[in-house]
Amino acid sequence: MRKYLPLAASVLLLAACSEKPGYEITGTVSNADLNGQYVYLYEYGNPDVLPFDSALVENNAFKFKGTQDGSFLATIQFSTDVVPQERGKATPYKTTFTLENGKLTVNLDSMSAVTGTPANDAEKALKEKINPFTEEMSKLSEAFRSEDKSIADAAEKKYDELSDKITQVICNYILEHMDQKMSAKYLYDNRYNLSEEQQNQILSQADSSFKSVPGINQMVAHLEVLKNVAVGKKFIDFEMADPKGEMHKLSEYVGNGKIVLIDFWASWCPPCRKETPHLVELYKQYKNKGFEIVGISLDSKADAWAKGVKDLNITWTQLSDLKGWQNAGAALYGVNSIPHTLLVDKDGTIIAKNIHGEEINAKLVEALNTGK
Repeated sequence: MRKYLPLAASVLLLAACSEKPGYEITGTVSNADLNGQYVYLYEYGNPDVLPFDSALVENNAFKFKGTQDGSFLATIQFSTDVVPQERGKATPYKTTFTLENGKLTVNLDSMSAVTGTPANDAEKALKEKINPFTEEMSKLSEAFRSEDKSIADAAEKKYDELSDKITQVICNYILEHMDQKMSAKYLYDNRYNLSEEQQNQILSQADSSFKSVPGINQMVAHLEVLKNVAVGKKFIDFEMADPKGEMHKLSEYVGNGKIVLIDFWASWCPPCRKETPHLVELYKQYKNKGFEIVGISLDSKADAWAKGVKDLNITWTQLSDLKGWQNAGAALYGVNSIPHTLLVDKDGTIIAKNIHGEEINAKLVEALNTGK
């Protein structure tokens, strides 16, 4: 009998070695009211696809186990009937993370966290770098409401500085983890904060796995559009109606011997309305010195557009097709956030993009004095 033991042991060892390593997710939920509810595991970016696993929350805890090849982005969340999602707000008790083989620990809370594997630990380290900045930003809310303009302006400047620091930390994280799909998600989620140059730098190093993350293909297509309207390129012409319904080509105003600011805006856009008084003063000062503005409105209602023009004392040319974000001119110029500006030289060459406030003043004075 004894002589067969080594053979039996070797068979068990081979069986153990042939088993594929898997993942084990040990989760906790901070809200006791969610006991007795199911939490679901989805593939990220496919909210309409059924979850591939579910777990019952008992004693504020749940567990998932499985086996897979490689890694991918996944989301853990409750049914929207249990934990509603509000547009524009982070959903509590929900997290997107890198699902890879190993022992993962998940804490579902108002701000959820996942740890236990290299990719998830790297993202946790990123969040820890960002947190001090976000905490400092939250403390500025009272200063924003100050009736003392100098205090409010100082708070806004500080907020922008902190935002820039966060953006740089995120950019560094992405570039240091180009082999992780979570980096691609951070690129997409922060596309409005990362500059065109930063986005191109990142995507030039991206492989097919990185580009397979939802949203990245749209970013690539958007950047291709932006290449057609880069600084140094000629403006692209289009035709659109003014508030009276009369059709005009952009070329009636641009490329005819004046420095022109093309201003994509909308009456419903708070940052646009905040910027407009500065443009009003700038236009008064330079309209008889070779400067023109053409506003391209992303409004969808004619009356709201007309009211915005009147209330803001806008006296320069206004054009719109009243299609909101589907504005044909905005599509040609790759506009995905407003206000969005382009400064165009006398011959129709784009000389600056997305400049605001004092940046416009400086660039305009330079262009009027040099012709560039």
